[in-house]
Amino acid sequence: MYYSQCVLNSVKPVNPYMLHKKIWNLFPDKADEKRSFLFRVENLGQRGVQHILLQSSYEPQPANGELVLLNKPKKVQFDGITNGASYRFLLRANPTKKIKDSGGKTTNQGKVRVPIIDEDEIIAWLSRQFEGLAEIKAVTLAQQDLLYFRKNKGNQNHVGKIQTVTYSGILRVLGSESLVNKMKDGIGPAKAFGCGLLTLAKI
Repeated sequence: MYYSQCVLNSVKPVNPYMLHKKIWNLFPDKADEKRSFLFRVENLGQRGVQHILLQSSYEPQPANGELVLLNKPKKVQFDGITNGASYRFLLRANPTKKIKDSGGKTTNQGKVRVPIIDEDEIIAWLSRQFEGLAEIKAVTLAQQDLLYFRKNKGNQNHVGKIQTVTYSGILRVLGSESLVNKMKDGIGPAKAFGCGLLTLAKI
């Protein structure tokens, strides 16, 4: 697994889905494969150059364009994560739930996915993601942002929005192997929009 620091040299507002496509350009020989990276905009919502943390299964390659690798990607191993150890964590996620669709939608068992707004439910959602993997000892909702995006598909231009929450806190590892797999896969939905990347720092 590799961690990389990138910057997006653009003064324009960041369309998170377009940023996702720019990151694909760092893996020129993997364009036809399943996405194998997660990312997080570290200064989300701030004007100016965007700083991005990238986690990837493959080493990214420098590419021409607005997205620039700041330094050589760092290869990391997760075998130092052990049961019983405590870590500070940071995660931007898109907590959602499914509710019955009042509009009569028949797909997905007649349910639609909506953002979770209540703070207690937002924290409960996080606990469910870590069930059997880690115990949340402390958590703060550091930031909540509404991300707007444009997604072009064929001749259609879809405009949407997602609610993101930035969690920070302390966790204790219960199942190290399963937690590592979860870190590699990402947590929750909206990974193409900069959600799901969990980072840990040993206490």
